[in-house]
Amino acid sequence: MKSLAKALFIPLVLSALFMASMPASAHHAGHSDQLNAEMKKMGFNFKRSGSAKTIEDMQSYVTEFREQAENARETGYSDAPEAFQKGIDQLLTGLAGVQAALDQKDLDLAKQRMKKLNDIRKKYHREFNV
Repeated sequence: MKSLAKALFIPLVLSALFMASMPASAHHAGHSDQLNAEMKKMGFNFKRSGSAKTIEDMQSYVTEFREQAENARETGYSDAPEAFQKGIDQLLTGLAGVQAALDQKDLDLAKQRMKKLNDIRKKYHREFNV
């Protein structure tokens, strides 16, 4: 449960990091708001994936999570540090492993692989000192 609480904290911390690193302009504020929204949705779907009872539910959460990660990558691409892009790419690679487990109809393996994505979050939080 403690790691799920941390997972929900991810979007807020990363959003604060990006907001602090961006110049104050309407263009950047729009990107920051959009990135913040995507990160919050990612945290929400990460949390929901841990309590998925069926392959179909898990698939839905993973699909939404992947779309949000891709949106975050595109939104933050021109303004985010290179390390952010690398982290998003690693996250998407990890999601491919989750998808492979879902394709094999192995819910437990999919959940285990999804939990490992938290390691990526921890790594980049340390790197960004957040």
